[in-house]
Amino acid sequence: MAAKKYPLGIAFSGGGAKAAAHCGALQALKEYGIQPDIVSGTSAGALVAVLYASGFTPKQMVETFLGLNFFKDIVTPSVPKGGLFDSRPLTELIKKMLPYCRLEELPIPTFIIASDIEHGVPKVFTKGEIAPRVVASCSIPVIFQPTCINGIHYVDGGAFQNLPVSAIRQKCEKVFALNLNHLEEDKYKDNIISVAYRSFMMMMVTNVAADTAQADLCIELDTFGCTAYDMSKIEELFFRGYESTVKVLEENGYQRVMPKDIKSFSKKKRKRDSIKSPEMTFHNTILKGMAAIKSISKGSTKKEE
Repeated sequence: MAAKKYPLGIAFSGGGAKAAAHCGALQALKEYGIQPDIVSGTSAGALVAVLYASGFTPKQMVETFLGLNFFKDIVTPSVPKGGLFDSRPLTELIKKMLPYCRLEELPIPTFIIASDIEHGVPKVFTKGEIAPRVVASCSIPVIFQPTCINGIHYVDGGAFQNLPVSAIRQKCEKVFALNLNHLEEDKYKDNIISVAYRSFMMMMVTNVAADTAQADLCIELDTFGCTAYDMSKIEELFFRGYESTVKVLEENGYQRVMPKDIKSFSKKKRKRDSIKSPEMTFHNTILKGMAAIKSISKGSTKKEE
C-alpha cells in the first residue's frame, strides 16, 4: 500500500466567531509538538486554515479577531435579494490581511469547502484567489448573499460538509478534526436570523457525523453558550479551545514539549462589539433596511403615477 503524501492533516469546522477556539487548539497542538502538513476548512474554519497556512501564529489570529467589529468589518446590510447581508467587507479584509493572493501560493496546502447552490454539490477549492473562496465558504444561506466564482454561485460549505475530514482523508496518514458546533437547547426567538441560523445549525450538526468517523482524532472544542456572531468572547473561546485540546491530547498519550505560552492578550488589541444580543442587532438592522426599501418603492410608485 502506497504511503500517503502528508503525515498529518487538520480539518477545521465552521462556527463563526466560535472559531477563536480553533486558535486555542492550534496553540495547544504547537505546545505538544504537533504541526499539520495540510489543512482543510469550512466557513470560519476556512478563514483559520488560510491564516494558519499563511504563517499567522494562534496569538496573531486572536489579536486580529479582537480588533474586529462584526457589523462594521465583516458584513454590511444589503437589499434583500440573495441574502440579507453583503460580505464584501470580509472579502476586502481578507485581501488586506493575507500576504498571499492565491491558494496555490500558500506554504501549507489548504483546501476550502463551499456548496455549489446551482448544481447541489460540495466544492473543494485547492486553487484560485483566496478571499472570494473563503467568503463563499462562509456565506450562510439566507443570512449572507451567495458568492459568485467563475459564473457559479456558492453558499456556506457547512450545508454539505461542516467538518471537512473527507476532503483530505486520502492524502494523509492521520487527520485530526477540530469541531466547534454542538446543538444546544435554545429557546425559540421570533426573528428571521435566529430561525434561519438555528435551522442551518441542525443541518450542519447532522452532516458532521460521517466526517468525525473518518478522523484519527476528533477534538470537540468547548464552545457551549457562545454564538456565531458574538465577538465579545474571543479571548474566552481561545482558552476554552486550548484546554479542550490539551485534555484530549493528554488522554491520547501525547507529551508536552513546550511550556504554556499564552496567559492573556494585550488590551491594546481589543475592540469588542458592545452589543448584548448579536441576533437582535441583525434583526433590527434588517427591519431598518426593509423599511428603507419600502419607502424607496413607494417613492418610485408615486413618480410613475
